[in-house]
Amino acid sequence: MPDIAIDPAVTRGKRRKRLAAAGIAAAALIALVAWGLSRTGAGPSVRRSDIWIATVKSGSLPIVVSAAGVFRPIKERWITAATPGVVEEVKVQPGDEVEPGTVLAVLANPAVESALAQARAKLASAEAQRASLQAQLTSQLLTLQGNLAAEQATAKTMSVKERAERPLVRRHIISMLEYTAIRVQAVEYAQLAKLAKERIAAFRQSIAAQNRAATAQVAALRAVLENSRQQLAALSVTAGIEGVVQNVAVHAGQTLKVGGGIARVASLKSLKATLQVPASEAEEVATGQSVTLELATDVTQDVQARVTRVSPTVTNGSVEVDVMPTEKLPTDVRPNLAVTGNIHIADIAQAIYVQRPAYANPDSVMTLFRLVDGGRAAVPVRVRFGAASDQYIQIASGLSAGTRVIVSDASGFAADRRIALR
Repeated sequence: MPDIAIDPAVTRGKRRKRLAAAGIAAAALIALVAWGLSRTGAGPSVRRSDIWIATVKSGSLPIVVSAAGVFRPIKERWITAATPGVVEEVKVQPGDEVEPGTVLAVLANPAVESALAQARAKLASAEAQRASLQAQLTSQLLTLQGNLAAEQATAKTMSVKERAERPLVRRHIISMLEYTAIRVQAVEYAQLAKLAKERIAAFRQSIAAQNRAATAQVAALRAVLENSRQQLAALSVTAGIEGVVQNVAVHAGQTLKVGGGIARVASLKSLKATLQVPASEAEEVATGQSVTLELATDVTQDVQARVTRVSPTVTNGSVEVDVMPTEKLPTDVRPNLAVTGNIHIADIAQAIYVQRPAYANPDSVMTLFRLVDGGRAAVPVRVRFGAASDQYIQIASGLSAGTRVIVSDASGFAADRRIALR
């Protein structure tokens, strides 16, 4: 095939196109490098809507520990069965207000009714026996008293006769032998009267002893009867205190032993708040500290109170703290009502502080990001913290009042030297 000559103008046009394409590619590369260099200097870009920014402030800083909890009754009673039986009827439900005599449940126990009837019969028999014994003893005492009267009359007669015949002996009207017999009889009857009197005194002591024994037996049977009556009355289980039913633990048809739980009743007259304070914040909590209770009621209500007990143990990461109201509670406060307690630990008169950053702890050091360039960027700064409350933490060093910092979680850009805010 013969060679075909190429027009020099065409060749020059193709060369210009290749140079133009190479120039565009070089410019793009230079722009890319410049963009990369600019990115390396400014760090990552973060949207403002994804972070939380706070301003460092100065002034009085109240140290407050907040904790959630519930109201609990100071006086609470578990009502149990004093007599075994089968539950015939449950008369209350949780939330019912009760008086001391309000019947919570009715039990049935035929053995208790039978025992009561037997106790009545035994007491009646013992009282009849005591009455019969008293009649017999009275009769015997009257017989002894009659014998004494006869002996005393005979002794007196013989004494009178002896005195009357004494002069007759001197005048020899009667013989000495006859007089001596009369005198001996007088002495003998006097002695018999004395013995009869002593016999009566001893019998009176016997009467008193037998009466005491009979009375003791009757009293014992009366106690048995009273106990049977109480057991029968206990089949109608009452609240015993004024309050509200917290829990009912039985149902109709259930068999209960002595001590079986029936219901829990809590007094409404005196309530305390039990707060669950995180263990990390409970070190500064102590008895006597003032507390503001925020009630979870329909209307926003605050009640002043004081710490009365701090548990020495940690349970599930919390320390139980009891708080006693120092003013009258609203009428709509009930046991188990949710409450938030703000425990006042201390006041720092002149402090530099900021809204507490995520994961910030008292007396620690942490890196925060401080806003620069009019808020368009942020750089890391080491900050030492002092005391802390739930919402705020004291700045010991590293920041000054008026500085703005990022207080939300900064783990996503913690290693960067600078971030841009958009």
